[in-house]
Amino acid sequence: MMAEKSKSLIQRAIASPKVSSRTKQLPSEGLDTAQPTPTTPSIPKDTEIPIERELPEAKKLYITIKPPQNVAILHISEYGENRYSVWGGNLYKNLDRTDPENKPDLSLGKQVAEKVYPDEIKKRMNNFSHVNLELRKWIKHLRDKFGEDLCLVIADYTDFEIPWEMLELSPYQSPNQYIGALITIVRWRKVISVVKDDSLELEFKVDECCGKTVAYLLDTELKGARDEFETLTKLQATIYQSSEDNSIHKFHTHLQCDDADHSFVYISCHGIFKNSPKEMALGSASNNNQQLNLDALRELPLNLVQKSQGIVFINACHSAREQIDPVIRHSYRMGFVELFLAQGARGVIGTLAAVGDIYAAEFACELIKESLISPQLSVAAILKKLRSKAVENLGNNPTEKQLLSLIYRFMYVYYGNPMTVLRLKRRGE
Repeated sequence: MMAEKSKSLIQRAIASPKVSSRTKQLPSEGLDTAQPTPTTPSIPKDTEIPIERELPEAKKLYITIKPPQNVAILHISEYGENRYSVWGGNLYKNLDRTDPENKPDLSLGKQVAEKVYPDEIKKRMNNFSHVNLELRKWIKHLRDKFGEDLCLVIADYTDFEIPWEMLELSPYQSPNQYIGALITIVRWRKVISVVKDDSLELEFKVDECCGKTVAYLLDTELKGARDEFETLTKLQATIYQSSEDNSIHKFHTHLQCDDADHSFVYISCHGIFKNSPKEMALGSASNNNQQLNLDALRELPLNLVQKSQGIVFINACHSAREQIDPVIRHSYRMGFVELFLAQGARGVIGTLAAVGDIYAAEFACELIKESLISPQLSVAAILKKLRSKAVENLGNNPTEKQLLSLIYRFMYVYYGNPMTVLRLKRRGE
């Protein structure tokens, strides 16, 4: 997790743009987030939606060739140097490729590192939304057609790190209509499986991950870890704490066991993000011996992940960011989300930047709570619900704390089947 575990998405912190622990935050932080009213599930478990003709674009992204009618795919691709264009596929209405535009400086990782205040980040996304008229109109048409059943897959082939979930549908007429709080959204990318030695295909089907929980907590360095510990203890999870000797390596060994009954792998620690995949790591911010870098996790098969095929939540700074290997220079980007998907995880939750410790812990506890009290909601729908709470809590004159909560919550993104439900079980159940 990031430097100050104050889950406020953008606390003032983040000393370095590249290295962060769940302790680093945006320019202001420190207050707890409020919890508004729950939203309606976007894709009910028993929904059967007709499947019709093929979407040719889906083939390139390794998405099932015949997605349901209610699924739209937003493609973002580079168009020359530091330029991009978007287009969208849906059985009801397509979005033609837009004219190429210059790369915007909207990376949350970069903005937090530069200590941009949350209200300024909000304004920048407001302006970005305003000028993307064609995209907004396309999404509005789809919402009018499918309502709460609409699902949007974001396929971003660039390394521009645009926080698409913060796109507003009507930035001036109806402020704060962020698509990530209104629509069930998942991200997807090409993933080369280490299990099948082939590329994974995203499918859309009612699916559930049912089983036990295993977790790693950096309780010696992160604020808020006590709340996470208590929440995980109620689940009777197997918890490895940094206050115990060699705990992160014991946790790594646990992931190599031949267990097939784990629905949830939770990692709460600092995230280190530097200049290449080899330098990306999870663990302690001060002790290199208590870190797991990307290479170490690739060296041995994570049998528990492969056989359980559950949900992995990496509650650490920058855990959803990716990089191209500067040596092999292949366009295939590497990172922790890509690694766990390649190892067989059904879905992975990660962050786009540094998250305050307290806010990160709060977000995790709420997600686990929602999974228990709303077992019919998919993981993607729960993320939408938690974002929606932060939006509803803004009011007309949002405080610094409310703005921080908003930005931090939109840093969490999900890769995987939008209809996968997490069913947490206690040991022995």
